[in-house]
Amino acid sequence: MPEPGTRFRFVLKRLNWAQHYGGNRSRRPGEVAVASFDTFAEADAERAAREDGERKKVNPFACGDAVQYWSHLDEPRLRDWLMDRGIDPPEPKKDKTTDWPAWWKKHQKALGSEKRAVVWEALDKERFFAVREEPVRPVGYAVIEINWEYNDENYSADEEGGRVLKVFRARARAEAECAARNAAAREEWSFVDEFAAGFEDDLDEDEDFGMAAFDMTGRIRHRRGLTDDKKLGKREGLYNSSADAIFYEVIEVTLEGLE
Repeated sequence: MPEPGTRFRFVLKRLNWAQHYGGNRSRRPGEVAVASFDTFAEADAERAAREDGERKKVNPFACGDAVQYWSHLDEPRLRDWLMDRGIDPPEPKKDKTTDWPAWWKKHQKALGSEKRAVVWEALDKERFFAVREEPVRPVGYAVIEINWEYNDENYSADEEGGRVLKVFRARARAEAECAARNAAAREEWSFVDEFAAGFEDDLDEDEDFGMAAFDMTGRIRHRRGLTDDKKLGKREGLYNSSADAIFYEVIEVTLEGLE
């Protein structure tokens, strides 16, 4: 229980959805703070705007393999719920399965914004943002070592996490520590540059070639909550040389037990 007199803030969190090959998604544990507000009304307005933006990019029936991942309604009740609101659901196939993702892909534009919102209302297990009330806490700045793993083609950065090395109260001190560690790491990792020249040859032939000696696109996408590589800038997160790669980062963390 919070101490008497504790101040609170309303934190907008992005829920953790993983994207898989082919565009399907699955809900994973965890959430990431993206903004905080003094009032619930402000936080909820931002949540609604971001939720709407995410829904425009997502096939809701590709977020889990069956109706129990989408809604608290079973399939017959989901069909009835939609028909009661003027929406014709897809017909089951001969094997009694229903291709809901294909139905959405084909008909979502014709449904219009109001009926699309009706569908999302029924799919109440699918939410991408939430507002949490949390005590106001002081913050610190942690220097994180990124975990790079070799996958037989190149080095890939873990999508999240890393090893916490030091935590500072001042961002400037954390950034200075991070810069010094990155400089030392780039010297240690320079052996990778010997085979990185091959990636440069591929880039000369095809500017869109998505390979590099160091690849942290997955980490960037996860941090921003993006759903595909097209959302990133050209070659963003791809490094052909250890001299450009990032081995340490600074992240903001909440410090408990401090005034």
